[in-house]
Amino acid sequence: MPMSTIPFLFAAQIAFLIVSARNAASLKASSAAFFLIAAFCLWGAASANLAWAGIYETEWFLKLLPGLWLPAIPFLVASLVLLLPVVRTGLVRIADTVPAHWLVGIQTLRIAALGTLIKTIQGDFPVAVEIAIGLNDLLYGFSALWLFLQVRRNAISPDALVIWHLVGVLIILVPGGLAIQSGLPGTLQVFKDHPTSEVMFDWPMVMAPSLVVPAFLLLNIFAAFAALRARHSKTLRKDTLS
Repeated sequence: MPMSTIPFLFAAQIAFLIVSARNAASLKASSAAFFLIAAFCLWGAASANLAWAGIYETEWFLKLLPGLWLPAIPFLVASLVLLLPVVRTGLVRIADTVPAHWLVGIQTLRIAALGTLIKTIQGDFPVAVEIAIGLNDLLYGFSALWLFLQVRRNAISPDALVIWHLVGVLIILVPGGLAIQSGLPGTLQVFKDHPTSEVMFDWPMVMAPSLVVPAFLLLNIFAAFAALRARHSKTLRKDTLS
């Protein structure tokens, strides 16, 4: 297997969820973490098997415009797990107890996008995808380093955190699908010079668009939810004191 940071990033995401659930000191929080981890591991194993079997590289699969929908599967997985009441309740408990700087700190791992920048310079990764996704991811990871210190000092408002986390979603979600699909065979293909987006469906790189990157975006969304709850709680305290 080629050396890659992607499996380690997924392991870090799992560890973060486990630690956050333990910090919540709630059985429902632990149950929520268990169901989410199990669901994402099952999808991760399925995606890995599809890659190992060569399905992602077949002509019929590439004709399905996978660049537009494959990264959305983790969002579907999360939505299905959220149908369980215990998961919803547990996640609320985690959101109310996890320190805000933890939710910023996990995003610093997006600095690992430096790897695709190096691959692009070496001619092994599509330039269009790097410009649309990789550079955005890298810069966002560096911004998380600075913001982490500010949040620890309580120098950032919940509203600002909400905006920052939503930006972390939009900078990938908006250009991502089209950037990937523009380098794949089909009616939307624009870039045909090697390397094309097809390299993103090789193992282990495929685990980035199909699992790890969407997981970071889901953590952004969860963090924005947590910040909104913190803002609401702060407002209630002010109203009570007044």
